Amino acid sequence: MKIGFKEFSLKSLFVLSLSLILVLWSIPLLSFVPIAWTLFQGGNEFRDYNNRIVNFFINESDLEFLNVQELSHMQDVRKFVIASNILFMVSIAIVITSFNYLNSHRRFLLEAVRKTSLAVFTSTLIISTIAFVDFNWLFIAFHKIFFIKNFTFPPDSILKILYPDEFFFQLGIVYFLSVMFASLVVAVISHRLKLK
Repeated sequence: MKIGFKEFSLKSLFVLSLSLILVLWSIPLLSFVPIAWTLFQGGNEFRDYNNRIVNFFINESDLEFLNVQELSHMQDVRKFVIASNILFMVSIAIVITSFNYLNSHRRFLLEAVRKTSLAVFTSTLIISTIAFVDFNWLFIAFHKIFFIKNFTFPPDSILKILYPDEFFFQLGIVYFLSVMFASLVVAVISHRLKLK
């Protein structure tokens, strides 16, 4: 059965957008909930700093406790978080719109949802395994892709004190587990619906 370009494009967009939703859904939670950061840091002594950084992400409030290089990095992080959140919202809109249009293709939708979820789960499992083997390599590779200008700081940097490597390792574990959990749940639900 031949499908038209419009239908092929819509199905491809649906799969891509669903992948992005599964990958990005926890970034708003991890970015805008400073209490989670405090848990990774082992106490409340950094709560004020965390709250101020979250406020910076939301409304670009002042971070006078950072030096020029640290502030430049946080501005890049803010852009990354905002872009991730916009991409997440756009992906939701595309999936909903595509779902409504492709509703007559129920079998395709359920199969696409299941396969996409399993692909995201498998990819995340592979990346998280790499993180367990060599987190430093993965951390540097991520930063070289998204924060080219400034991502290395001396040990006495306020950002290194607030957010040491262990913090990012724990945050990474939570992120990877949340993506895998969501992917698995979506895959199981779509599989069960397909059996009906």
